[in-house]
Amino acid sequence: MSYISSTKLSNKSCDTLVSKCEIPIIDLAHMGTEQCPQKGVVKQVATKLLRALSEKGLALLVNHGIPDHKMKAVYRALNAFCELPKESRAKFECSTPSGHGYIKPETEQYTTDETKTRHEYIISGNDTALPDEDVPNFRGAVEELARDFKQLSAMLLTALAVALGQQSDFFLNKHASLLDAGNESSFRMIYYPPSAMPESDLIRCGPSCDSGTFTLLAQDCENGLEIQMPHSERWERVGHLPGAILVHTGDCLGKWTNQQIPSLKHRVVMPEHCGRGRHSIGFFVQPDEDVHIEPLDTKIIIPSQEPVICRLQKKKRGVLNAYYHLQRRFRET
Repeated sequence: MSYISSTKLSNKSCDTLVSKCEIPIIDLAHMGTEQCPQKGVVKQVATKLLRALSEKGLALLVNHGIPDHKMKAVYRALNAFCELPKESRAKFECSTPSGHGYIKPETEQYTTDETKTRHEYIISGNDTALPDEDVPNFRGAVEELARDFKQLSAMLLTALAVALGQQSDFFLNKHASLLDAGNESSFRMIYYPPSAMPESDLIRCGPSCDSGTFTLLAQDCENGLEIQMPHSERWERVGHLPGAILVHTGDCLGKWTNQQIPSLKHRVVMPEHCGRGRHSIGFFVQPDEDVHIEPLDTKIIIPSQEPVICRLQKKKRGVLNAYYHLQRRFRET
């Protein structure tokens, strides 16, 4: 659901969780592929992912293997589609009960002061109609990026299974049909046109929790995403880390973990400097329709983090040469 509300927000601060270094950053370099995961790296990622999602509800993924030029290709393809005449775009509009296709701005009026203000194209399953004739490069760009997001999701599902003490394919087997028949996962492309509104404290998309296992979110700039961290009622602006992909929890993961990893509540507000267009891509990961979600008999225990003391720091006395001094400084920073 996407709308603008005249409800004023109380938090005027422009500080973000990214700028305050309060979002865990997980490095996926050397993790391998879905077919050939590097077990040692998967275990390290699993530990960090479990801590991040159970304590914060979200994490930023870096070195995830999805190049920036693929993201930009999809943004350009979506822009080209949005520039088509209304009658051309109308051929691909989302209709009930399909749940996929194009959703144009201002198609719904939620209240007297809430109106949709974004273009959205939802891919869900192989039968989603795509504008092959009107935007020839649309299908290629979208399908290639969707495959990359599926592969990234598979890697995270493997890491989650390992983190929760299950077989590595536990969650993979329950999400075997991503973006295919029998699965309600969706790949969503969103474009917010430039806004001339002077207000920067309006709600653009109301508070909600995603229904699936987790959601992956990529964006080209700050888009006003705010979250409520677990055990808190305060709204915090997430911020933007160029090149990173955000992962946050959904209802199904909460049910699997007996709410030890609760679903993250989030909303979108009108960001500052809204006079430019904004893009985001969301991959909403759902289990297969025939999967029974039963709480796992697992108690999540996160060990307290202690600062790692360099071996060289333990020396109370002694003379270090320049090499060891440099190595010590590297380790400290």
